[in-house]
Amino acid sequence: MLENILKAVINYVVPLILGYCVSRIKVYKDKLKQEKQNENVQNMALLTLLQSQLTNTYFVYNELKQIPDYILKNWINLLKVYESLGGNDYVHTLEKKIKTWEIVKTDIL
Repeated sequence: MLENILKAVINYVVPLILGYCVSRIKVYKDKLKQEKQNENVQNMALLTLLQSQLTNTYFVYNELKQIPDYILKNWINLLKVYESLGGNDYVHTLEKKIKTWEIVKTDIL
């Protein structure tokens, strides 16, 4: 009699527990997928902002063909972050042009 009760409990409880575990794993998997998607969107937004800042700085100093040393240092640091996030657009063309400009020394650095 006790064996029959145990078998009945096992036959009903174990599938419920397994079903619950599977549903929790699915929820966790969906959450991870959503977080990854959000991370990708954030990276793209950051890449766009970095690219915009790099481009804007270029055009501010383009006509002068000279750039203050501290601005150049910031520009290079932004470019490194941009590249580390996968950015590899026309910004490298801007970098080549900036390297030909005169660097104005300041007392900031």
